[in-house]
Amino acid sequence: MKRHLFWILAIALLFPQNSALGQIPSLTLFEAIKIAKEENPDLAVAKERLASAEALTQKAKSSFWPHLFLYTEVLRADAPSVALFKTIDQRLFQSGTDFNTPGVIENIEAGAAMHFQLYNGGRNALTLQSARERVSAIRASQVTLSQNLTQQVIEAWYDTLSSQRFIAIARESVKTVQSQLQTMKVRYQGGSVLKSDLLSLNVRLAEAEEQLLASQNRLKLSRAALFTLMGKEPDAPIAINQDTPLAAWKPPPYLQGVEAALARRSEVAQSRAWLRQASHQIKIAQSGHLPTIRLSTQLYTDDEGLKHNANRANWSVGLRMDLPLFSGFSVQAQTEEAFARKQELKSLLKKKLLTIRLEVKNAYLRYNEAIKRHEVVQKAVAMAEESLMLVKRQYQGGSATITRYLEAELARNRARIRETAAYFEMQKALAAIARATASKNQGIGSLFAPPFNGRKTP
Repeated sequence: MKRHLFWILAIALLFPQNSALGQIPSLTLFEAIKIAKEENPDLAVAKERLASAEALTQKAKSSFWPHLFLYTEVLRADAPSVALFKTIDQRLFQSGTDFNTPGVIENIEAGAAMHFQLYNGGRNALTLQSARERVSAIRASQVTLSQNLTQQVIEAWYDTLSSQRFIAIARESVKTVQSQLQTMKVRYQGGSVLKSDLLSLNVRLAEAEEQLLASQNRLKLSRAALFTLMGKEPDAPIAINQDTPLAAWKPPPYLQGVEAALARRSEVAQSRAWLRQASHQIKIAQSGHLPTIRLSTQLYTDDEGLKHNANRANWSVGLRMDLPLFSGFSVQAQTEEAFARKQELKSLLKKKLLTIRLEVKNAYLRYNEAIKRHEVVQKAVAMAEESLMLVKRQYQGGSATITRYLEAELARNRARIRETAAYFEMQKALAAIARATASKNQGIGSLFAPPFNGRKTP
């Protein structure tokens, strides 16, 4: 995709307009969404956040393995106890030695040790499960971010297409008024029309040019928003394909859409993962009352210099159990904190389910409204076109004033703009339904598929 985009940019820079080589290759909506999922900075941050969570999972797994290490200690002291025990560890003790005045002793100890947590109230297993639920929650949030980004790209895409059509309508209006203005100037010089009629046309031309300027500015803004979502410069020289790939998709019935949303929305999966993690955190806090058992082994040798040898080596193996009796009520406090957190997450899950139902409801209402509005404005466009045609004939025949003609022309253009806006609002509403219901349709559902990040959930 990056190579594909490179050639699009290269050709766009070399051939800014149509040439003998053909039209500039244009970017499709599917390609724009794919680029956004690869290049958008927010998704890049989400991927790194997921990598961090997976690293914490690996860290939790390390608690099931023994910890091995080598060590070296260089010591210089005159303390009697140190002199006694280090001399014994050197296996150089001689009877009759006065350890009350040992003088300054030197010792170098080198060895290997191992510590292994055999049991700690199940905290290791619970911590690992908690870390896995964290990964699941962050992965679900990444899916949510990807789907939100997809919807934003779709809306920016259709805003761009509608702006292009607005420009075409505005240019046609300017061209029409300019043509009539030229004719009116000739008639004014001949004395067959009033100066007020000429001024009215000039005012209408100014309005049409203002509308054209506003449409051009809207196009620049929508393109900048689209390219920013794609992780590109706002002024990237990329052509936009005019196809509307979502138009053929039919949304499921409303009740099926609600059921699909509650079953498949990534936000629900995320909330439930956090809720499961909270349950593990309660058990981790409660395990503070349970004993811990630890195995420790050590192999080492001591000498004043570096003349260590195996004959004077020492070893030890120890098994230690700690049973907590009182911790200042900290375990109880941690348990209550974890339980409160779980209750909070339950309430958030309930709120999320209600919010999803509302989103689905709004998406369907928005779509139904857009369909009806589009049907109405289509009729309005047809009537405005017919009205303009009749008024134009009357105006050319001298039975209609220039003011009436300009009103009809303005009404026609406004109807065409409303029809264009209604059409693209209908397409955006389709995307909103697909997003709200977590559609798995092979066509539109592929647009909302999560980005592949190359990692597997532990």
